[in-house]
Amino acid sequence: MDTLQSAISCVFSHDLLRFGMSDRVTTWITRILLLAINIPAVIMCSQRYDVIGLFLVADIVCATAVFPVFLGLITEDIWWFLPAPTELAAFLGIITGIGAVLVNGKVIGFTEAVSYGEVIATGPSSYFWLTNSTQCAVCGTETMITFIITPLVGGFFTIFFSVVDIKLRGQRAREPLFQTGFFFDTMNKIDVKLRGDRAVERPIFNIEAKQDSVHYNFAAASEEEAEVGENCNADGGTSEGNVERGVETAREEGDIEANDDLFVEDPNPKELAQDAKPIEAEVI
Repeated sequence: MDTLQSAISCVFSHDLLRFGMSDRVTTWITRILLLAINIPAVIMCSQRYDVIGLFLVADIVCATAVFPVFLGLITEDIWWFLPAPTELAAFLGIITGIGAVLVNGKVIGFTEAVSYGEVIATGPSSYFWLTNSTQCAVCGTETMITFIITPLVGGFFTIFFSVVDIKLRGQRAREPLFQTGFFFDTMNKIDVKLRGDRAVERPIFNIEAKQDSVHYNFAAASEEEAEVGENCNADGGTSEGNVERGVETAREEGDIEANDDLFVEDPNPKELAQDAKPIEAEVI
């Protein structure tokens, strides 16, 4: 349990720091969120649920998202029927995975979860407890079939919704659903009204600190660098010639002295090593 709480706090702290929060605010928000998560955990512990049953609930919830999450590792389209999943499609894939669990429970006529003769949940969502057998928590063919169908449904609909999303929205489908910059800018404005000049000097959200989360178009950058290189060569030959002319211009304008040696042409490491003299230490 302590390892799980440490992992949760690390995830929260990392994400909040990426959003530009200060260390102090990040620490307090992480502590509050961790405390809020522990409250229902303590309540469930007081109910004395079966540990294996709790793990089984966590497993089936993870099964609804396993394929949508791992398909997100695909960054380029693989043929037309296997595109890189969009954010909206992954979200809808998880929703359909949850729906697959509920449909399984409806098909087999599951109405309530019973553990050791005690009813612990009722209604359609009670099937997440997977109490299909009285022998053990993981026994029963219904449980095995559910764990096979659920991830496959989530993965299939993630790909399906990705194809539909790209067809309908085009390249906009590749963009994030929620732009965090607007949210943080709004929060900073509210903070300025509350704290005044102190909020301007030390903002809670530093929007410029989120540069690592901005997508960088490497292909476009390479094309721009190639165009810059072609323009430089067209103006005055090679890039080395442009550098030399720039140094001469700087010397003529007086920015640097005429006798300053800024560049060493064709240095030979062996000659430099031979010319180097050992430094003699003087003992005081």
